[in-house]
Amino acid sequence: MRAFPANEVDVMSLTRHLKGKTLSFVDRIMPVKPLERTPEEQLLLDRESRRMHLYFCPECPSSISIKRYCERFGLHVVQKDVQRVNAYRNELVNGGGESRVPCLRVDGTEGESWVYSPDEILEFINNRFSVLEAPAERTML
Repeated sequence: MRAFPANEVDVMSLTRHLKGKTLSFVDRIMPVKPLERTPEEQLLLDRESRRMHLYFCPECPSSISIKRYCERFGLHVVQKDVQRVNAYRNELVNGGGESRVPCLRVDGTEGESWVYSPDEILEFINNRFSVLEAPAERTML
């Protein structure tokens, strides 16, 4: 693993922080338009969405990206802001074992599964709903 000089880490941290603040602002002022679906498809998504909990931080670029992807897909996942509510952070640590966001908890018949990586979350959603059309573009907004 490559070690970064202290000043390079500070610049990366500052860049990520500014990007998070900007995306958080944009997320609040620009609503996402979900894909149009048939009532039957949307009913399926709504039923499955109730079993999904997205743990996120409003200033984390990856969290915002995943949250907006879910909204664009038409999923109404339960959104849990770990920065605002300590109980959600405790659920994340006690249930999933890590204090990292974004994280998607999926309640199933065999128990719950915790998906942490943004790429794995996108892959999970696309595989789970493979019969439905996914959003064409995978952008940060």
